[in-house]
Amino acid sequence: MRVLVLTRIFPNRAEPTFGPYNLKQLAALRDLGWSVRVVNPIPWFPGASRFSGKTRAASLSAVPRQDSFLDLEVDHPRFLHIPRLLAAHAPIYAASVAPTVAALRGSYDVILSPFAYPDGVASLLLGQALGLPVVIKLHGGDMNVGAKLPGPGRWIRWAFPKAARIVAVSDPLADAAVACGAPRSRVDVVQDGVDDKVFFIRDAREVRRALGRDPDRKLLVFVGRLEKRKGVYELLEAFERLAPRHPDVDLVLVGDGDDTKACRERAEKLGGRVILTGNVGMEGVADWLAASTLLTLPSYAEGTPNVVIEAIASGRPVVASRVGGIPDMITSPKMGELHAPEDVAALETALEAALARSFDPDESVRLSGRGTWRDSAGVLAQSLRAAVEAS
Repeated sequence: MRVLVLTRIFPNRAEPTFGPYNLKQLAALRDLGWSVRVVNPIPWFPGASRFSGKTRAASLSAVPRQDSFLDLEVDHPRFLHIPRLLAAHAPIYAASVAPTVAALRGSYDVILSPFAYPDGVASLLLGQALGLPVVIKLHGGDMNVGAKLPGPGRWIRWAFPKAARIVAVSDPLADAAVACGAPRSRVDVVQDGVDDKVFFIRDAREVRRALGRDPDRKLLVFVGRLEKRKGVYELLEAFERLAPRHPDVDLVLVGDGDDTKACRERAEKLGGRVILTGNVGMEGVADWLAASTLLTLPSYAEGTPNVVIEAIASGRPVVASRVGGIPDMITSPKMGELHAPEDVAALETALEAALARSFDPDESVRLSGRGTWRDSAGVLAQSLRAAVEAS
């Protein structure tokens, strides 16, 4: 069968690590014999390229119109992005990419759209015009944040009853889809997978040595956007409190973001105990997780974060905020510690507790029950096939 994927959440040349989970799942779907083409719209506004370094649209202005990742064909049409008009994002998005999608009419059997708004809603508008069934895939932020906003929420409640299928990466997201009008019979749970050739149990001391770090020092590793909503300020404050009691522990911030400069300034006050790596790619993330004592993810909101899946596959415990789908992932004290979000004292206590215990890497992997990306793609294929057969 043939699937056309429409989503903003996918790697591009300027952001090669953006949405890697979609890339992995779609490449695995292709390997199962599906024809897969990706339309990955790039935000744009008149004169965007002149604002270099000031807006995301500017930083993406040089992304080519056509590209490929893991041998998947990718189109990068531009869509008009007006930040404050949230309620208008979906129809503007749909109108902007309509020429690209319409040119592919007749070549595909179904549209798959990861992320509910504006992607999923725009895909449904286009699917209705082109006579194609649409499957909307939910990741977390779209439902935990977007669906609660007045404009996007109205669009989501309009779209979900009309979608051929809804795919959710966790049971709580499936329940949220039903609450927004999706018939339970058309909602499927398709867990994300993990690349077990990249994320697997390794000797932490050896990896630390390979990364140029002292093998005897413990590492608290954060992976993600360096932004307030990811809890990085609470993490830095909690570590500042912990550091005097744990002179053998360092904090590693893997990633980049709007608050990188502020994090670096804060880190400088801790005398080299905080390492900022910048963006390091998937293999780099795998190395830092393998080198870690634990992963810490104190986000204010999450869906089913892949970095938690990857840390568990690497045999490392997780200290994370009790939000979104995370409690469904950390189901045992043998896998880590949960804490209240936006609470420095709770984060400090959870980190302290995790540092005081030992964890069995093999047991953590066993408890997760997580499959590979090929397993995940196989379940997704069943949902897509059901959408086509019902159309």
